[in-house]
Amino acid sequence: MSVSFVTVWSSGYVVGAIAARTMAPLAVTMWRFFIAAAILGAAALLRREQWPSSRDAVRLLGVGVPLFAIQFGALYTALADGLPAGTTALIACSSPLVVAAIGAGAGWERLRPVQWVGILLGAVGVAVTLADKVGRPPSVASLVWALSGLAALAVGTTLHGRVRTDAGPAAIAATEIAAGAVVLAVWAPAAGNVAIPLDVDSLVSFAWLAVVAGVGAPLLLFALVRRHGPTYASSHLFVVPAVTAFAAWPMLGTPVGPLAVVGLGVVAVALYLAVGRRQREVEEPAASGAGGTGGVPGPAGPDVLRQSGDPVPPAVGHAHPGDAGRGVEVAHAELA
Repeated sequence: MSVSFVTVWSSGYVVGAIAARTMAPLAVTMWRFFIAAAILGAAALLRREQWPSSRDAVRLLGVGVPLFAIQFGALYTALADGLPAGTTALIACSSPLVVAAIGAGAGWERLRPVQWVGILLGAVGVAVTLADKVGRPPSVASLVWALSGLAALAVGTTLHGRVRTDAGPAAIAATEIAAGAVVLAVWAPAAGNVAIPLDVDSLVSFAWLAVVAGVGAPLLLFALVRRHGPTYASSHLFVVPAVTAFAAWPMLGTPVGPLAVVGLGVVAVALYLAVGRRQREVEEPAASGAGGTGGVPGPAGPDVLRQSGDPVPPAVGHAHPGDAGRGVEVAHAELA
């Protein structure tokens, strides 16, 4: 599941940069979320998942605003302003620092010293990579947009990790993404054109963002949050900038400079320190049979989201591990 998450999440930055060349960034994000919410909602109905109660729905809608509308609206605007895909990914994916600070400060998670070392080392890796001229932001505005996306991702991930509901994963994702779509339905028209060009490049990139990244990425993120907590889940984002940077080199013509390579290597070590040992501790009991399963199919990897006995709808893909009886622990709304 970790490999699938990193691959799908990274593709969103590269394909998003391609889409932003021919489409208004907020239009891409708005239509992507409307389609993703419809697919996820249909999957939840086919699987006969439980939907959130009215109270839980309000909380999940509050989570969806920063996690989807603000995060992706800001990041795609940064891409459209010329910020390289690798740099955009690097800024956004440093969110584990903010998530850890929020979680530890609020007493929601306890981090061992080695995890703090890993998270701080990740910050060093980010700084080294940004020092490379290849990855330098082209303007203050693009940097501000990227930092806004970072803040929204960190807040949204933390809140999602604290909400508790018995609703199914596809129903949860559909609710949160719908909140993002509604916000963008106001924001995007105010910012300009919302039409999707009908050329091949635009349609293919948009389809990828709407279906693969729009449906798969949140399901995999939620699966990691449910199973391991928000710090563990968001720490996987340390790997995304490296994958994005090297994928963008041939696809977007943005080379990776020598300092960037060093910075990305530092970030990889940081990931191991921050989550490597904890992953083994969590997965060993799981392998012995502890825990349940529950959920909806996600885009890749072995049964990641599946409730026992339930059919897997082909429209979504696979499933992710979780615990339907336990629910998703996510805090929300104090933020709305």
